[in-house]
Amino acid sequence: MSSAEPIRHRPHRAAYVFAIVLPLVLVALLALPAALVFAYTGSRSAAPPEVGPTPTPGSTTNGQPGVGDPYFPDYGSSGYDALKYTISVNFDPGTQTLSGTTTISARAKQELDSFFYDLVLPTSQVSVDGRPAAFSQQGLHDVKVTPSVPVSSGRDFSVSVSYAGRPGSIPSPSGHPWSVTNAEWTAAGEPESAAWWFPSDDHPSDPALMDVSVRVPAGMQAISVGRLVTRDSANEPNFDTWHWVASQPMATYLNFLSIGRYDLKEGTVDGRQYVYAVTDQLKPADRNRAFAAMERSPAIIRKLETWFGPYPFSEFGGIVPAHRLGFAGLECQTRVVYGANAILDGRFTNSLLSHELTHMWFGDNVTLRQWNDIFDNEGYASWGQWAYVAGTGGAPLNAQLNHVYDALKNKPDFWRITMIDPGRDHLFDAVYERGPMLLQALRNRFDDPAFFQLSREWAQHRGTRSLEEWMVKAQAVTRIDLTPFFEAWVYGTTPPAHTEANGLP
Repeated sequence: MSSAEPIRHRPHRAAYVFAIVLPLVLVALLALPAALVFAYTGSRSAAPPEVGPTPTPGSTTNGQPGVGDPYFPDYGSSGYDALKYTISVNFDPGTQTLSGTTTISARAKQELDSFFYDLVLPTSQVSVDGRPAAFSQQGLHDVKVTPSVPVSSGRDFSVSVSYAGRPGSIPSPSGHPWSVTNAEWTAAGEPESAAWWFPSDDHPSDPALMDVSVRVPAGMQAISVGRLVTRDSANEPNFDTWHWVASQPMATYLNFLSIGRYDLKEGTVDGRQYVYAVTDQLKPADRNRAFAAMERSPAIIRKLETWFGPYPFSEFGGIVPAHRLGFAGLECQTRVVYGANAILDGRFTNSLLSHELTHMWFGDNVTLRQWNDIFDNEGYASWGQWAYVAGTGGAPLNAQLNHVYDALKNKPDFWRITMIDPGRDHLFDAVYERGPMLLQALRNRFDDPAFFQLSREWAQHRGTRSLEEWMVKAQAVTRIDLTPFFEAWVYGTTPPAHTEANGLP
């Protein structure tokens, strides 16, 4: 995610607080944003974390709400792996009501007398493998399901959930993931947004396939992720049903939905389908500028492939909605959500696009295991941004590294936010500077073949992984003992000493 606003305290983001402006401002020798006031929250074990089922004491048959994430313990659901979401919803613009049925295809990781899914909209009916099941809402987004017949461990099963409600009327403690601007509605956010429009195991440790069908009044568009199969699968005279299919698994927050009136451009480049969408609430000249900016995507992807290996998906694109979003860009898988103000600001277009498109490798194809692994997403996305800017006439990478380091070395509150445990309230601030500094410093310690071997092998192996696993991988590609380097850059709470051993030229 990226943000065009100065860094400030935020409890959450959706790739929300990436400083698009800050790195460029620093490179351009402009002023740093005003005071960074942060709080260090402690250290984290160097052992790879276990995120998974947490059975009720004395029981192995009840799934639990939450997967035990240290920052968001009630996010997700234990006891099963989601394999696919088949989402079929209807949106009524008059009442702003979203209704529909989602089928969760899953595999039990333990015997399940009961389990949970995440959804804030009221549930009306649940069935498990075609049999009616009991359910109860528990808290804002946890729904407990008790199937008529327990689900045995290791078995595939399906959960069909019917629901309806007004997403815009349900507040979120972390900033509203449902945006409304005139006759346009969008569900997009990080770390949460899925629960405002479909039931899910809403944690990035459980990616799944997505099949999305959205019924809207004729003349409106419904934009989502993956391949656009059809603009009207139902053939109704007064309604259009837009059907989107993602052929690679994704974390739930990487899915999005936007309903309104959009101009679309579609086609195929490099064998991949693209769809760009721009709200008709922008002036025609601004719509053209937004399309022109997004149409740089194929060239940027080709450059990123030289560093990170083949683009990992079969589609790409972007959408520019009308809303004043809390972020400049959000890396929804295969189709980035861009803030209009950000993408129309020509000073930062290359920076914005390269950051969000780097996320297709780091954050989407490989995503964080727990939310405290945010470096896995934002460190590389910010380095990809730095590198692309350097290759298109901007400052060289080491000049950027030294300038950002010099600008921040006397900011002790900044350094208290570590990469190993940034804290829930600082997921989306320091990582945008400390992350790419760490990576460029590591590149200086390596030779280029080793650095890009690490980056490609990490990026091309799809799944969820931790920062600890990345450090193990980094150590495996070199004979240099990286322990002191990681102590300084990953765990340290003060600026790393300006030495060659710390990768500072």
